[in-house]
Amino acid sequence: MHDCTPAHGDILELSGILDAFDEGLLIVGPDNRVACISSHLRHLLGITHDVPVGTDANHFVRWTLIPRICGGSGRTEITAFLFGRASAADFPCAMRLPGGGEGWFRCSCRAVHEGRFRGSRLVRFSPDTSGPGAVPVPETRASRVEGPGSGMDSAKRRRIEAILRESKDRYRFLVENLNEGIALIDREGIVVFANQRMADIIGYSIPGVIGAPVYAFVDENDAGDVREHLQTLGRSMREVFEFELVQKGGGRIHALIATTPIIDAGGTCRGFLATVQDITPLKQMEAKLRESEEKYRSLVELSAEATLIHRDGRIIFVNPAGLKLLGASRPEEVIGMVILDIVHPDARDIIEAITVRDLQGVETPLVELLVVRLDGTTVPIEGRGARTIFEGRPAVQVVMRDISHRKQAEEQLQARNRHLLLLNRIIGTSASTHLPGELLETALDQTLDLLGYDSGAIYRIESGQGEAALQCRRNMPDTCTDLAEIVFGRSFADTIATGLPCYLELDRGLNSPGSRLLREFGFAALACIPLVVESDVVGALLIGTRERGFFSRDERALLEAVGREIGAGIVRGMLYRRLEVANREANLYLDILTHDIRNADNVANIYADLLIDELEGDPARYARKLKDGIRKSIEITTNVATLRKIQEERDGLTRQDLNDVIQGEIAHFSGLCIRYSGQPVEVLADDLLPEIFTNLIGNAAKHGGPGVEVTVAVDAPDDETVVVTVADTGPGVPDDAKESIFFRFEREGGRRGSQGLGLSICRMLAARYGGRMWVEDRVPGHPEQGAAFRFSLRKAGRGGNASA
Repeated sequence: MHDCTPAHGDILELSGILDAFDEGLLIVGPDNRVACISSHLRHLLGITHDVPVGTDANHFVRWTLIPRICGGSGRTEITAFLFGRASAADFPCAMRLPGGGEGWFRCSCRAVHEGRFRGSRLVRFSPDTSGPGAVPVPETRASRVEGPGSGMDSAKRRRIEAILRESKDRYRFLVENLNEGIALIDREGIVVFANQRMADIIGYSIPGVIGAPVYAFVDENDAGDVREHLQTLGRSMREVFEFELVQKGGGRIHALIATTPIIDAGGTCRGFLATVQDITPLKQMEAKLRESEEKYRSLVELSAEATLIHRDGRIIFVNPAGLKLLGASRPEEVIGMVILDIVHPDARDIIEAITVRDLQGVETPLVELLVVRLDGTTVPIEGRGARTIFEGRPAVQVVMRDISHRKQAEEQLQARNRHLLLLNRIIGTSASTHLPGELLETALDQTLDLLGYDSGAIYRIESGQGEAALQCRRNMPDTCTDLAEIVFGRSFADTIATGLPCYLELDRGLNSPGSRLLREFGFAALACIPLVVESDVVGALLIGTRERGFFSRDERALLEAVGREIGAGIVRGMLYRRLEVANREANLYLDILTHDIRNADNVANIYADLLIDELEGDPARYARKLKDGIRKSIEITTNVATLRKIQEERDGLTRQDLNDVIQGEIAHFSGLCIRYSGQPVEVLADDLLPEIFTNLIGNAAKHGGPGVEVTVAVDAPDDETVVVTVADTGPGVPDDAKESIFFRFEREGGRRGSQGLGLSICRMLAARYGGRMWVEDRVPGHPEQGAAFRFSLRKAGRGGNASA
């Protein structure tokens, strides 16, 4: 029954027909007081005592209704409606049931905006049978209302009739404002009553519905089910089922129908009351959900990525790729296993910590670990977990992939990097050292350390001796060569002199002669790599391993490459020693040229001067030509000495007073007209700087002719550079010779000779000091009016010195 609070005067309890609705009803009056709470809602809310008439609605909602609603969204919706922030609402919600657990209901909220009940608010909770926690509908309890007695007086009768009319109005108000369609159907299946919502659901007007058979609103194929239902009326108190109704326009809707038989006082079924809900949107959502689930399942089932789901530490789902990864043939072999049983023990603590974060919804990174297959073998995988809902409860979904091929590729890449590193180090060692012993010992250590071999040795075969001499070894037995001679039947030197690599491996044959040698050494495999120099075998590299029983093809290729590089290093050492011998010989010749020949030239020059003073005529002219030849010889030896000094000296540059250098060189040419206005400036150079001025001024004096004038100028275009100019009034330098004149042995006119080193030396010295040298016309555009040789130098900073 209902507890009703009169909203407008005394109101009789609502008609018993409302008890046909097994739905919770709450009516709040315009004064925000509870006007009515149906008995079904009282049952849902677990109310065992009477709610006082006029209870404050806010208090009732906050302390009785809201605590029963699960989920924040449902509480927000109903609170917004009852507190006046929303005029209507319609949403599914879960409620805590009195007996424990949760049930799903559809909550409909409506406000009355006109009529005598204007300002009232209705809240209805109807069972949602399609939800995840559907609530079974209890049997309807029949209620009877006694009419007024015959002994009543007329005043009391009129009062009761007025109350009944008002009760009828309220009943009609409730029926018309409910969100469900309501229809009364007689025993023959004719609709005798329908509310507006019922008419709207099937697309008819109310007159078009009343008087029509219920068969008109169903498909022909479903008409038999309707007839069978009419025949079973009275056998059951209430039924709830889903049915497809046909609208007036031909459209079809899914409906949730609840039917309750109407029993008269004599116990005869007179028809039934039907409440209808349009659940088409819900069905469409369910269809989309099923489609989405099918797509997801197909994606997971067909995915090449292994996917499994675990909850409470046990596997509850695995896809075919996961079965293959774990080495299982059927899901039953994996489902139910403890998730940590398939994880390598070293990673179990990490997986436990990650699982906690996954269940909390925290995004976790990709991890690499070893998975234990059913046969006990391990496989490297890369995977990540994420929180999911499986069968209505939280779980962790893990997606992983087998990375065995990637790991193998990474190992191969690392091995090749080690091989390249080894070759680069051996090449670097052979390039940086010219001592054979140091090269061989370093190369052996690098080979053993980078490739992980156990023992090694390098032997040299000295030319003409025919014996192999041990140069260096590490963990190699002393009797290695003796045992090799016993095995091969010839000397170790003759064995390696063939120039072919030799590999002894236990895995290739246990009874071979090489196997006996390996067992004597305690090796599993031994490699003998010849060291070849200019097609001659000069030695051998021995490499032994105690664990690996063979050398792979890549290892053989690498060891042979190492042998070639060691041989190349030996060649470089031999060439270096030959070069040292040749250099000593060249220095001997230069010493003779620059010292002994110069001394002889100086003596001859003195005697030439004496002859010139004593002779006249042709003999005197011949003596002067002799002196010119001696002077050229002295110039050649001087240039050679300068070049040698440039090549040999590698000392750092120091501060040089440019003014002092120029003044000193001008003093050597006392008979030449030289103009110079100097300025104190320090530059970075060495004691060869005067050679530049000696060559430039000397060339001007030699090629300028009688009366030539020379000008020396120093300019500072910026804070770091000095430009020196040596200009003369001689014949100048043609444009096509302004570059080639600086080449070695190149002189004006294109003639080449051994004396043309001066300008080349000047350019070399300018570059040595960090500058450059070039030639221009003294008068721009007029080469015939003289040349201007310019070169730049760096100013000396506060530091004082600089490396050359």
